Parts: sequence; C-alpha cells; structure tokens
Amino acid sequence: MKIVVVNNYKEPSQTDSAVQNIENSIGQSVEKIDYKQPDLYDRVVGSGPDLVILTGSSALLSKPRTRELFQPEMDLVRKAKFPILGICYGHQIIGSAFGAITRDMGQMLRGYEKVSVVRKHPLFDGLPSEFVVAESHRQELTKVPDEFQHLAQSTTSKVEAIVHRSRSIYGVQFHPERSNDDHPHGRIMIQNLLKQIRGS
Repeated sequence: MKIVVVNNYKEPSQTDSAVQNIENSIGQSVEKIDYKQPDLYDRVVGSGPDLVILTGSSALLSKPRTRELFQPEMDLVRKAKFPILGICYGHQIIGSAFGAITRDMGQMLRGYEKVSVVRKHPLFDGLPSEFVVAESHRQELTKVPDEFQHLAQSTTSKVEAIVHRSRSIYGVQFHPERSNDDHPHGRIMIQNLLKQIRGS
C-alpha cells in the first residue's frame, strides 16, 4: 500500500516525530511531502497514493494568513480521488475545506483523553464506546461540515471524528498515531482504516 504523508509541521524535530509515529502505527514506511511543495495536488497525485495522511501542526488555522498558506492543501482535499485521513490540524484542514469554522479554545489541551463514539462505524471496530487517545491541540472545528457524518466527541471537543458521506475522507481531532502499549486504541483505529481501504 502506498501511503503519502502531507507534513504540516514547520519544525524538523516535530516532522520527524510525526512521520515516525505514523510509520510505527501503520507498520510500513511512507513518502513525506511538505505542505509548501509547489503544485501540491499534482505532486501528491503523481505519487499514486492509496492513502494520504495530513499531519498535525503548530500553526493556527483561525488566522487568515495561515488559511492562505494552507489553501493548496484544502484544494487537495476537495479534489482528491483517493482516501484521506486528517489528524488534528489535518482534521481542521478537512473541515475548513468543506466550510466549517476553526475556533481557538483559549488553552492548549494535552494528554490522553476519553473520546465517545456517537455513530457506529468500522473505524471503531474492536474499540469500546469510550476509547482513550492522545490529544494535543488548542483549536477545534465549531461544527461538522454539511457533507460529513459526526462519529465521535469528547468533553473538550464536540467534533472529535468525522467521515465524508460519500467519499473516503476521515478527520480526527486527536492523534491516533501517538499510541503505545498502555494506550493502543489509536493504533487499532488506524489499522481499521487500512482494512477498509484495502477492502474498498
């Protein structure tokens, strides 16, 4: 399976950590493409991905200048013919691409948190109705975009997971790639997504 990671981090150390965590969770190497890559859409399409993963970021999407910088990535999401998983900031990119607003929470949320399933989905196969995953964000989507279904929420963020109604586009506000032996739920979710893509 060809997996492409669109990197949204500016700091090399965060980029390396994100890619390593993703590779550990999916069990294979990935191709990394930076969000600032010229002709981002053509570059990603040309790599022939089976899945594109949009990473987190320290950028704040509520700022107009930031939206301008990441407009090519939003265009990529809207035009994509391949499955996409947006993680944290990548989730916000997906929401913004389809008209949702990102708001600042006024504080940074970090640590492992409980997330509640609000709609059954194969993404959550083998998981309890309340699962535990890593959170690390200070912004969130204010609503579920019109073309999406609401899958999960938490006490801190209503829009924790979404899926497009007719396309394989998934967004999760949390970090499923930051799993470990004590907190394996995120890794299970990523493996569920890979099974779905292989079966589609």
